[in-house]
Amino acid sequence: MNKFQDLGNREITAGGKWGLAGFFLASGMAVFFLGGYFTGFSPLIRTVFKAGLPVLFLGITLVFRRHDHWRRYWRLSFAFFAASLGFLVAWLFSDALVSLLNISSQTMAGLALTKLVDAVLIILPILVVVALVEGNQGGLYIRGGRLRTSLWIGGASFLILAVVFYCLARQQGIGGNQLLRWSPWILVFVLSNAFLEELHFRGLFLSRLARFLGRGWANVLVAVVFTLVHVPVEYTPDIIPFLAVLFVLALLWGALIQRTQSLWGAVLFHAGADLLIIIEILNGFRRS
Repeated sequence: MNKFQDLGNREITAGGKWGLAGFFLASGMAVFFLGGYFTGFSPLIRTVFKAGLPVLFLGITLVFRRHDHWRRYWRLSFAFFAASLGFLVAWLFSDALVSLLNISSQTMAGLALTKLVDAVLIILPILVVVALVEGNQGGLYIRGGRLRTSLWIGGASFLILAVVFYCLARQQGIGGNQLLRWSPWILVFVLSNAFLEELHFRGLFLSRLARFLGRGWANVLVAVVFTLVHVPVEYTPDIIPFLAVLFVLALLWGALIQRTQSLWGAVLFHAGADLLIIIEILNGFRRS
């Protein structure tokens, strides 16, 4: 049993569970959509969201910890604090670091390095604050679990999707030599993005939510937020089928993590799926 799972869910009424689910969905959309990936606001408004949300959830966490009735929920609000803090750090320092390193996103190498910079700037604050407050990263599925099983499933999924990616890329006129030259940067891009998103969503929230709602509902709710924050994406013209497939994949990634108690297989599986998305990006570089 995960260290964060206990019998606390038995003490919550049906109404309390619905309220907690609503809190999670509203908070998730606030952090990951309004304060995260949505770019439709002006820079000033985005800064307000990104700076205000960590303060808000830190305050909620402190309130929860000081009141007996709410104390059991503090790890969940703390996870939202950690997630929003990562977005804030990346917002403040990503552009400056990319400029300092003279990285251009007009090349595949530059795009991959930009993604890596963003991922590191989001991930590091999460790991640091979780380690400082909770003492280890056990609740993030980074350590322990059935690692061998996780890697076997994730690795096999990655290889299957890599073959599909190669076939689709060749059908669209991307040469084998060009794919070979791009392959290190493609791997950097998809692995950085996959680890970032798996840690940011499922690593932070699956065990904390399952403590109260059970594994199944925790997986569904995390998958819902994960899918909804991808609504504004521009790399697919068929958004509804894309979101439907993404929701199913999100459920599979969550189930894999819960079954193996390890993040790494889902990271590999996720990276393989991202290979199929990156084809259009490669076409853009080929035409330029």
